[in-house]
Amino acid sequence: MSKTHFRGLIILFFLSVFLLNVSSVFATPDPKKMLEEMDQVIRGNSHKMTVLFDIKTKRWSRNYKINVWMKGVDYAFARVLEPPKTAGQGFLRFKTRLWQYLPSAERTILIPPSLMLDDFLGSDFSNDDFVKLSYFPRDYESKILGEEEMDSFKTYRLELLPHADAPVTYGKLELWLRKSDSAPVRWDFYNEKMEPIRTLHYSEFKTFGKKEVPTVWKMENLKEKDRKTTVTMISAEYDVSIEDDLFSHKNLEKYP
Repeated sequence: MSKTHFRGLIILFFLSVFLLNVSSVFATPDPKKMLEEMDQVIRGNSHKMTVLFDIKTKRWSRNYKINVWMKGVDYAFARVLEPPKTAGQGFLRFKTRLWQYLPSAERTILIPPSLMLDDFLGSDFSNDDFVKLSYFPRDYESKILGEEEMDSFKTYRLELLPHADAPVTYGKLELWLRKSDSAPVRWDFYNEKMEPIRTLHYSEFKTFGKKEVPTVWKMENLKEKDRKTTVTMISAEYDVSIEDDLFSHKNLEKYP
């Protein structure tokens, strides 16, 4: 082998290595994997937290304090702590079913799938939004629409369309996820007619344990401009041990 031939092979080798590295740097990420990472940011393997719900309309306003527990993708439990008038109300999700406990009537009701899009406690969040019945990586087909700067973050913009058999309430979702960790920055919600109905903005990222999460969630109602709901996370613990019996009718109806 001549020196010229050998030198040419060396150049081709290093060129191929360089091109491989460049392609890996600029390769488009897997949108499904990004949704899984986003779910870990928001939900984790489990969590317990306390949030404030601030609901404002043209005619009235309401403020709630709520404890929330979630475990995996199938279990959720919420208990209203304040105001006294609604304290004790509870919500239990077990897989695809959601129950609400009304202590004033000592009654537990099953919320049917047809009402999952209804307002959660009169807010601009739906029942599905709050208890996270939907699991995006499983229930939606996703694709990346492009890259954008959103609220000073470099983000990927994703489009999510539901699978035909998925138990979801939206016709389409658009998400802006941070490039660095797939944390959500904004969601746009569309109904089955593909009309935009709500926009959710995430802000004030803070660290809880090993997670940096948005602690303020502002939901804008695009159908009723004089309404908005703000959720503020005041404490949170992620990837904690939670007993299965917390997610039971017995515990739901046990108040105080």
